[in-house]
Amino acid sequence: MLTGLDHIIIGVDDLERATSIFNDSLGLAVSGGGEHPTGGTANRIIVIGDTYLELITVRKPEEAQQSMLERMAKGNGYFNYVIASNRIHSDSEAIQQRGISVIGPYAGELKSSDGKYRGWMRTDIERSDLVQRYPFLIQHDSTGEERRFRLAGWQTPPAHPLGATRVYSVAVVVQDLEEATARYQRIFGLNPSEPFSGQEFGVDANYVSFSFSESRQRIFLIAPLSTTLEPEDAPAHLPMPGALAGYLQRLGESICYMTLEVADLTEARHYLDSHHVPYTYQAKPRPLLWIHSAHACGATIILYQQ
Repeated sequence: MLTGLDHIIIGVDDLERATSIFNDSLGLAVSGGGEHPTGGTANRIIVIGDTYLELITVRKPEEAQQSMLERMAKGNGYFNYVIASNRIHSDSEAIQQRGISVIGPYAGELKSSDGKYRGWMRTDIERSDLVQRYPFLIQHDSTGEERRFRLAGWQTPPAHPLGATRVYSVAVVVQDLEEATARYQRIFGLNPSEPFSGQEFGVDANYVSFSFSESRQRIFLIAPLSTTLEPEDAPAHLPMPGALAGYLQRLGESICYMTLEVADLTEARHYLDSHHVPYTYQAKPRPLLWIHSAHACGATIILYQQ
């Protein structure tokens, strides 16, 4: 069964600087991480509820995937997101039975700086590139609090000064909403919502939502209302009109923002203000806060309070 959003991958060119930005400026406490034995990459981990953010960098370009190098050439930002499975072999088989090519499940592992290992099983959709338009599936070698403990570097995950309590959603920008909805439904076996306007989020786009019943998390597919904008004329950041169209033209179908639930949105604003982090605040139709990508290693982040 596909249970929710396992983690979100953010590519950075300087892992130490990115760690400082997320930990100190954004108030998202960084804990675990280490070196991948293959692929030429290293990471740091931010555990938020049952999901985590992965800050990843290329240490050895000669070992890294070409798609990763090409994406990094366009700047820091979202690489992909990952879907959690509690039965990865049967979930992978079900995807194959729907006519989709998969690679896996196959094993992976990470070694921490103090020599500890954690592992997982992974299945890729169509190709094994980390950077692509589809998320991969993952099942860790531990669950629940033990999984969170290992992810945080074999310690209790720290609380976040920003007040983040869970990852609520990811948004994937697409060219054709109807076509992409049918494609996602076929691949992952999830049921889509009816299309709805992005007015609630202040975005000039139409949305479709896929929900995970166990985690109450969502994947949003979003299509800009207009895609005629030239990339060089695109506004600097979401949710400015036209910014989404510029993002799609520059990076193609890919994750464009994530939404974090915070305990107190007012307190989160105070934290960001005290650390001089620019954001856009939206009071209506529902209170939301957009952290600008330029101040979050290329990753646009929405904050909201339940």
